[in-house]
Amino acid sequence: MKILVISSNLIGDTILSTGVIRYFSKINPDAKFTFVIGPSAMPIFKNFKSVEKIITISKKKYNMHWLEIIYNCFGKKWDIIIDFRSSLVSYFLGHNKKFIFKKKSDLNHVKQLSEFFGFDCSELFIDTSKDEEETVSKNISDNFKHFVIFPGGNWKPKIWNVENYNALMKKILAQNKDIKFIIVGSKDEEKIYNYEITKNIDRKNIINLFGASLTQTAAYMKKSKLFIGNDSGLSHMATATKLKSIVLFGPTNDQIYGPFGKDSQVVRTNESYQYFKTINIDKTRSYMSSISVENIYNILKDNKYCE
Repeated sequence: MKILVISSNLIGDTILSTGVIRYFSKINPDAKFTFVIGPSAMPIFKNFKSVEKIITISKKKYNMHWLEIIYNCFGKKWDIIIDFRSSLVSYFLGHNKKFIFKKKSDLNHVKQLSEFFGFDCSELFIDTSKDEEETVSKNISDNFKHFVIFPGGNWKPKIWNVENYNALMKKILAQNKDIKFIIVGSKDEEKIYNYEITKNIDRKNIINLFGASLTQTAAYMKKSKLFIGNDSGLSHMATATKLKSIVLFGPTNDQIYGPFGKDSQVVRTNESYQYFKTINIDKTRSYMSSISVENIYNILKDNKYCE
């Protein structure tokens, strides 16, 4: 059986769709999957045991990338086409069955998928390799609890100030000697955030994972205690790796993109998402200032993550 998956270009949406992939893989154990996917999200499926081909497509002017997708997928008879981008591509390709998912605006993304497909889509996953897992084993100790911290994001208005992350980490360390921090994000985010987030913190308490691959980052998450970070693809990765999380939201929709994992939670700004929809967002500034360091620290204490 051959299954074609037209994935989102976004890391977060791609991770949230993995429960669908898991289901079809389970009921069709001999199936071979071909993924059409953007370059940033492509690594998510590189360790997936049933992958046959990954077709990486970058967005092009005048929507010419759609012609490239048809060209790469034409001439085969697909048993199933799963389209997470609500496109017309499947109408041009030979297939037995197709699923064209369309987003809604008022329901958690995973629940949307479950309603559309008619089965539970909450079993998210990111497969990691033996080498990636061995790297983690060499670099972290069972004598410490590891908190994954993500200070970045792809949109300035939803990013909590990096000085707040630094202050939170110092506050945690002042009372807890058995906690270390794994700082995650891209190489570009390292240039922006690394100096400030680690300021006046002993390097022995920091694992710098900026620039690591998505799957290597996932391998570290699988061995960690907690994720703290902004609404992002990496917050969804935390859910996929069964890592409890505290995710910060302001001008993005926590009803749709809040963490789906058990015992994870949303921390919102004083302003609701509905409020942010009524104003003109200045894309050059953060709107997260009403979330205090003390607020996050009290949540950590209340949930017994630290003293």
